[in-house]
Amino acid sequence: QCSACEMACPVKAIECILGRYCIDHDLCKDCGKCIRDCPTGAVDCFIEVKRIYDQEEQSTWTVLPSE
Repeated sequence: QCSACEMACPVKAIECILGRYCIDHDLCKDCGKCIRDCPTGAVDCFIEVKRIYDQEEQSTWTVLPSE
């Protein structure tokens, strides 16, 4: 976790919470700077979710959750 996306965000909509980067969609302007500045391509598309999912739970998914 390099924090490049967090540092790139001009409106400070990205923050690290409990070791995970979270986007405040109320602040995000969809400028794409975080996507362009990510050196690994880890940031490619954001889907707003109702809660943070842990990695173990995500590893069982075959499709993204609808809620």
